Amino acid sequence: MLFTIDPESCARDGLCAAVCPLGCIEWESGGLPAPHDRKSAYCIQCGHCVAVCPHGALRLDHFDEGQVPLDRSLKPTAQQVEQLLRGRRSMRAFKPEPPDREQVARLLDLTQYAPSGHNARPVGWVVAPDAAAVRRVAEAVVTWMRAEVEAETPLAEALHLAGLVRAFDAGVDLICRDAPMLAVAHVPARGITPMEDGVIAVTYLELAAAGAGLGACWCGYLCAAARHDPAVLRLLGVPEGHALGGALMLGRPARRFAAAPPRPKADISWL
Repeated sequence: MLFTIDPESCARDGLCAAVCPLGCIEWESGGLPAPHDRKSAYCIQCGHCVAVCPHGALRLDHFDEGQVPLDRSLKPTAQQVEQLLRGRRSMRAFKPEPPDREQVARLLDLTQYAPSGHNARPVGWVVAPDAAAVRRVAEAVVTWMRAEVEAETPLAEALHLAGLVRAFDAGVDLICRDAPMLAVAHVPARGITPMEDGVIAVTYLELAAAGAGLGACWCGYLCAAARHDPAVLRLLGVPEGHALGGALMLGRPARRFAAAPPRPKADISWL
C-alpha cells in the first residue's frame, strides 16, 4: 500500500489529493482517498498529503511515523526571519571545544527538510567531530595544494595556494581555521539534481546552526581539493561514485558581531 487512512479521523475533504504534486491520490467528493491505480507508483514520498491533513488521518506506509507536529505559536515573524538572514555571518574564529554531537545530529536531521529535486534527498554527511580530525582533513588539503604549487598549475596561481601552504607551515591554518568540527555533505555524482541538493542542504545546516547559536563557514578549499584529489575523498570516507556537495566548519563563535554589514539592493529585472 501507498498510505493508510484512518476512516474515523478522515474528514473526506480531499485535501491530500489536491496537494499531491504527482496525482498519486484518487478522491471523490464525500469518499475516502485511495491510491491511484497507475500514478501511485510515481510517489516521491514528499509527504505533502500527510502534512496538509488537519486531522492526522493519513500515514505514508514508507515511514514508521505519521505527522511531525508543528507548534504554530513558535512560528517566527517576518522580522525574526529577516534578522536571522541579515545576522548570519561566516565565522572563522571558534572556541576550542567542539559542539555537542547530539545538537549537531539534530541540526543535520533538519537538513532532511531542505528542498531536493524530485524529493530524492541524496545527501549524506561525514563529520570530523573534533579538532584533531579536522586537522587531518586540513593536512590532506595542504598536501594537494603543495603538489599544485610544485607543478606550477594555473589553479595554484589563481587560488594563491603558495601563500596558503606557507601560512600552514608557519602554524596558521587558513584552510579549516582550527575549527573544532567539520560537516561534509556528499552526493552521488549522477542523479536528478545532486549538486544543487548538496548546496541547499549545507545552506540549511548553516542557517540552522546560526539559529542554534553556533558559528559556521563554508570550507571552500576543502571542496576544491576534493574535486581534484581522490585522496581527500578517501580520507573523508566518501562512498565510491560520490562527490562533495559542500562542507561547513562548525563551532561556538569566538566573537560576536554587533550589526549586519551594508549590502547593495538585489539586481532585479521584472518580466
